[in-house]
Amino acid sequence: MTNNTQFEESTEYNFKVALSEKAVTRDKVYSILSKAIFRGDLKPGQRLVESKLAKLMEVSRTPIREAIIELIQKGLAVPSPPKGVKVAPLPTIKELTEFYDISSVLRGLAARKAAHNITPQEIKQLQEIIAESEQSLEEGSLKEIFKLNKKFHQTIEKSSNNKELLFLLDNVYRRSRERFSEILSRKKRQEKSIEEHKAILEALIKKDEKLVEQLMKKHIENGKKDLLQQIELQENNYIKNNNSE
Repeated sequence: MTNNTQFEESTEYNFKVALSEKAVTRDKVYSILSKAIFRGDLKPGQRLVESKLAKLMEVSRTPIREAIIELIQKGLAVPSPPKGVKVAPLPTIKELTEFYDISSVLRGLAARKAAHNITPQEIKQLQEIIAESEQSLEEGSLKEIFKLNKKFHQTIEKSSNNKELLFLLDNVYRRSRERFSEILSRKKRQEKSIEEHKAILEALIKKDEKLVEQLMKKHIENGKKDLLQQIELQENNYIKNNNSE
């Protein structure tokens, strides 16, 4: 899916942030760097140079170094011999398929657990999220829909009241590399996604554990199919454009 030879080697960073040395922590630096990766400000293969990042953020190299180690541990960065570190490559088709397959099982289980434990307040939250999603769709704010989609799923997962399941899902999220959000936020897919959310919510209201698990798994599968189709389309267009040059 991705040609590893095309990774960025630039150390010029196109995001700006300045932190107070007194307030800086590894967690803050990690949050900034991981968000920059997710947004695409830090591109696949781009080198992470401690000295330059420390200068950019106006902090010492220690929290930068610690944050980079955490990025490696979370799969967002990889060692680059002999001594460097770079942003990890985008996931392959195989890796994406594995991610969605695991996500389908875990989210399906979370939905099943939620059907038993969900509260009226959480049901109301989901209804509000769907309403906001429809409003954002009318306004054409697809990035906002993507955020609401994540909030919808996390509300259900939290209502499962299963700490171990939440831990596993959090790890999957961290390794999923949300840099495909632009593809996932296409209007056509989001229209279908909102309708699927409505069906999932209806099953939760009815406390139908079996049905809500099936609907959630199908929802994740539909997202996977759409994503893979769009990636294939983009790759074909890339090859076509290169061949025509």
